[in-house]
Amino acid sequence: MAKFNKNKKEKSKISFLKDKLKFLDPFTYVDLFVMPLVKKQTDSKLVENLVNFFFAGFFAILIYLLLALILQNSTPLVIVYSASMEPNLYRGDIIALRAINQNDYLGPEVKLDLELKNRTPVEFVTPVYDELGLTELIFENNEKIIPKKDASIIIYSAFNPSSSVNNQPIIHRSIVKLVANDGNYILTKGDNAVTNVTFDQDCGAINVLHETSEKQCISFNPINTNKIQGVAIARIPLVGCIKLWLVDNLSSLIFTGNLPKDFSGIC
Repeated sequence: MAKFNKNKKEKSKISFLKDKLKFLDPFTYVDLFVMPLVKKQTDSKLVENLVNFFFAGFFAILIYLLLALILQNSTPLVIVYSASMEPNLYRGDIIALRAINQNDYLGPEVKLDLELKNRTPVEFVTPVYDELGLTELIFENNEKIIPKKDASIIIYSAFNPSSSVNNQPIIHRSIVKLVANDGNYILTKGDNAVTNVTFDQDCGAINVLHETSEKQCISFNPINTNKIQGVAIARIPLVGCIKLWLVDNLSSLIFTGNLPKDFSGIC
């Protein structure tokens, strides 16, 4: 009998919590105030569904704008589209981004007595590679840095007119912070040592006239910290797969007959 009463009390508590929490669900207010008005006009299930669909979109936009305000970032959520950050970020993950601040760790600092605007890394740093990939960066002041995966993951816009990712947002890790005469810059790299052997700005010699580079690379120049569009603070695994299937995967199947080259697992 005592056990029965205990279970009854537990169920009562759960029911009480559900009643309280339902008022945090925005659709509670749609059911209370909007649907009665709709039902006065029509009993159509189609109209009901359209109303729910409209408010789903409205609440999604509202939540997005609220996140942008809280995180001080106009793009608070992004979807990972490639495998370049595995095993830390996977295709289909949603990443929450906040605005960069002065306390963010962007990697070991290297001071250069140079102005880096429009300057290409081949002019001030020499990368060292072995069979495992990038092992060291040797700068023009003879300072040596061993890239690690302990600095912030950031998002920036690629600049390489001859690349398929030109002007696209890139979410990679900062590996070194450059303190130059004209501001602070970073070099970046994907964590995936198989698909991203080189750092993003390892372009070799660049033909400015034809906007082409000696090596395949993501971005011609080091990234000014003022151009960082956000710093990753949270990961929601695989939720973005829904959009990837609807937009990316299905279109690739229709037009090429194949899934995208970065497809892995479920998306």
